Amino acid sequence: MDKQPDDNQFDDLPDSIIQPRSRFSLIWLVPLVAVLIGAWIAYKAWSNMGPTITITFKTADGLEAGKTKIKYQNVEIGKVNAIALKDNMDGVVVTAELVKDGKKFLSKNTRFWVVTARVAASGVSGLETLLSGAYIGIDPSTGGVKTKHFIGLEKPPVITRGAPGKHFILHANNLGSIERGVPIYYRKFNVGRVVDYHLNDDGKSVTIEIFVLAPFDQWINNSTRFWNSSGLNFKLDANGIKVDTDSLLSIVVGGIAFETPNSDENIEAAKEHTVFKFFNNKAEAFEKDYKSGHKYVLNFKESVRGLTVGAPVEFRGIQLGEVTGISLSYISKTREITIPVSIVAELGRMAFHGSEHTKEQLLAKYKQRLDHFIAQGLRAQLKTGNLLTGQLYVDVDFFEDAEPYTIDWSANIIEFPTVPTTLVEIGKNIKDLLDNANNTLIEIKKLSANLNHRMVPEISATLKQTEKSLLSMQTTLQNDSPMQQDLQMMLKELTKAARSVKTLTDYLERHPEALISGKKEINNE
Repeated sequence: MDKQPDDNQFDDLPDSIIQPRSRFSLIWLVPLVAVLIGAWIAYKAWSNMGPTITITFKTADGLEAGKTKIKYQNVEIGKVNAIALKDNMDGVVVTAELVKDGKKFLSKNTRFWVVTARVAASGVSGLETLLSGAYIGIDPSTGGVKTKHFIGLEKPPVITRGAPGKHFILHANNLGSIERGVPIYYRKFNVGRVVDYHLNDDGKSVTIEIFVLAPFDQWINNSTRFWNSSGLNFKLDANGIKVDTDSLLSIVVGGIAFETPNSDENIEAAKEHTVFKFFNNKAEAFEKDYKSGHKYVLNFKESVRGLTVGAPVEFRGIQLGEVTGISLSYISKTREITIPVSIVAELGRMAFHGSEHTKEQLLAKYKQRLDHFIAQGLRAQLKTGNLLTGQLYVDVDFFEDAEPYTIDWSANIIEFPTVPTTLVEIGKNIKDLLDNANNTLIEIKKLSANLNHRMVPEISATLKQTEKSLLSMQTTLQNDSPMQQDLQMMLKELTKAARSVKTLTDYLERHPEALISGKKEINNE
């Protein structure tokens, strides 16, 4: 057996010093550095990351995830990350990421739209997209409530933000040919654009928003008139045919024109978003308003073909009012059909120039003078304003042979007396003439019948007697009749006598003394 070591033999050995092992190892530096670098990269990426937004469009036509860009003034400020259908399948939701500084441009007033090649009233735009592809345009806004969810526009808006000028509101009955971007004209200058339009809640009118650049906006005040200058404006009325247009461009793309009748420097310029009425044409914008005159009704019995609402009411070429309505009425008491024509006229302009101060005095004076003129024969009559168009107008004038008339001032609407048109009078006279001529022809026919009844037998006997006389004359004038022979003998004797007379006259010409001494015997004569 092996000998066991003795424990004492190690007593002389020195004591060992045991030190604990370090827990840190250089091998751990590698993943630690990697984590720090990753965190730094993530932080940098997060710190440089812009806001993520969603834009809803009707369609994703021209858009592509990962490629389509978002641009402002042709500078890339974002990119489309994803495109998905909406839950109700009625559009698409575009998820996009903007640059870091893009967050300040996002508010409820910010607008997005898809930019493609377009031909519109404002011109041709987006031609660069034919090569580079469509992109999303942005009209940024720093004011308003911040948001990251937007509804994209179907058409590009008219950008006016930052441009010097003012916005104004126009109210119209219908839109006509006005579109976004059509020009605004002032004295043939292009001074602005149509920004937007919409149908009002009542469904009966349209609101148009326009933008007028400075300094032209300073010429707009409360008296400014706006009208549709699109295309050619034709007007057919009692004065004939009128054609008006603003410019060649307005004929093609349309436009709005305005003019300020009162441009006095002391008049304050219109403020932002001032509301104006929008007229169909320039003539309508500046025509005089006669709605403030007195209302009358004219009862005509002849045709009013050619008379229209708006036709003028004139006195010797001066317009006093206009026609406001045309209707048809049956009077059961007289069993007559009349055509009531409503007018509004300022007959007081020709009636008097009063110096009274109260309305009662002016009204009393007005009635007194108008009654006087009615008694003098003042009447209303339809007349042809233009032979080419056949348009009629109401003419007020004096007629000496007019039947007496008294105005009933207690009626709700005063009836003004009328006289038939000149053509109606001429037609009536012609009818009377024809009636008289017809009566005359009837009398002649009766006389002829009486003559035939009484004179025919006598005329027949006379004709028979005449026939007998002619036969007798024919028998007498025949060649072998005694009378004819006697006539021949008498003619022969007359011939001989004529010869003797000629011989005597010849002798007397040669011997005029024979008238005194008589005929002498002359030898060889």
